[in-house]
Amino acid sequence: MVARPIPTASVQRALARNLSLDLAAAVGLGVTMAMVSVLLPTVARRGGLEPIGLSALAAAPFVANLLGIFAGRVGPRSPGQLAAMRGVGALSLLLLFLIPVPPVMIAVAAVFWLSVAFGGPFHLRLWGAMYPSRIRGRVVGVLGMGRAAAGALAAIAGGLIADRIGGPSAVAIAGVVGLVCAVAYAGLRSPAAAHPPRFSARDSLKALRDRPVLGRIAVAQGFYGGGLIAAAPLYALVHVDRLDLTLSQVGVIGILTAVATTVAFLAWGAVADRFGAIASLRLGSTVGLTTLVAYALAPDVAVLWIAAVAAGISSAAIDVGLTAIISDQTSLATRSAAMAGWYALTGARGIAAAFAMSALLQAGIVDVPTGLLLCAAVSAIGVVLFQRIRPGVPVDTGLWEVVPAPAASSTPPRPALGAS
Repeated sequence: MVARPIPTASVQRALARNLSLDLAAAVGLGVTMAMVSVLLPTVARRGGLEPIGLSALAAAPFVANLLGIFAGRVGPRSPGQLAAMRGVGALSLLLLFLIPVPPVMIAVAAVFWLSVAFGGPFHLRLWGAMYPSRIRGRVVGVLGMGRAAAGALAAIAGGLIADRIGGPSAVAIAGVVGLVCAVAYAGLRSPAAAHPPRFSARDSLKALRDRPVLGRIAVAQGFYGGGLIAAAPLYALVHVDRLDLTLSQVGVIGILTAVATTVAFLAWGAVADRFGAIASLRLGSTVGLTTLVAYALAPDVAVLWIAAVAAGISSAAIDVGLTAIISDQTSLATRSAAMAGWYALTGARGIAAAFAMSALLQAGIVDVPTGLLLCAAVSAIGVVLFQRIRPGVPVDTGLWEVVPAPAASSTPPRPALGAS
C-alpha cells in the first residue's frame, strides 16, 4: 500500500479557491448567527416577550434541526441550491424592517435556522469532497475563525447600531450582509460532491446506528448540550431583569465570546488533527461548565465577561470536535444522511430542553440562579460521558486515499478530488 502523491499545483489552487469562497460564506453566516442568537433574544425581551416566548425563540434552531432529517428530500443538491437556501434564511431577517414585533422575531428566527439545518448536511459533504482528512480539523478551524471573527464585529457593531436605530433594524441590516455573502456558496466546486444520493429519514437514523461511536457521542452531547440549551432562555433574564444591561453591553458580551471563539478555533483544529476529535470534545465540554456556573452566580457584568470567554473556547472545541468525528466516522456517500440524523437527534433534545427550565421558572418551582445550577448539573453528566468514550476506527480516508501499490509497468495514480 502506498499513499497518493502530493497534490499538483492545479489541485492546490482549487483547494485555495474553495477555501476562500467558503471563508466568505462563513463571514455572512457568522454575522447573521451572531445577531439572531446574541442580540435578538434581548431585543425580543425588551419588546415584551415573556419567558415562555424566549423559550420558543431558543427552541427555533432545534425545531429546524429536527425537520432537517428531511434534508435528503428537500435540501440542496448543488452549491447553487445551497447558496439560494442560505440566502433565503438571510433574506427573512429583512422582514424586521417592516414588522418588528416579538411573534415575527420568532418566525424569522425559525426560517433562518431552517436554512442552516437544511443546508448543513450537503455542506458537510462538500467539505469531505473538497478537503483532505489530514488537514480537515485545521480547515474547520480557519472557517470557524472567520465565522467567529465576523460574529464578534457584528455583536459589538450591532449593539451600538441597535442603541441608535433600534434592535429590529440592526438585525435586519445583518440580513443584508448575510444575503450578499451567501452568493459565495454557488462558487464551490468538487466533482465528487456532484449529484449526491437522496436519503430518507430512516436512512439518516440508520447511518448513525451503523457507527456505535456516534451513538455514544450523541448521548454525551445530549446531556452536555441539553444543559446549555435549557439555560439559554435564562441568559436574557440575567441581562435584563437582574443586571439591567444595555444592548451595547450585551454586544460586548457577544464580542468577548466571538473573540475567544476566533482565537480558539485554530488551536482546537490543531488538537483534533493531532490528538483526535474526542480530545476536543473532552476538554471543551469541561471548559463550558464555567459559563453556566458564572451566569448562575454573577453579581455584575464583569463575571459575565469570564462566562463569555469560557463559552467561546468551549463552543469552538465542540464545533471542531463534532464536525471532525462525524467526518471521520462516515464515508462520503453516507455523510449527508448521518449529519441529517444527527440534526434530528439534537433537534428533538433541544426542543424539550429549551422549554424545560423556563416552564419550571414560570411555574415558580425554581428561580433563575437555581435553574442555571440545575442546567450545570445536567451538562456535567455529559462531560463525564465524554471522558469515557473511546474513539472508533475512522471510516473516512480523506481526499487522497491510500491505494494499492501499482505494478512496475502501470501508470502512477494521479490525485483525484473527492476520493473518500
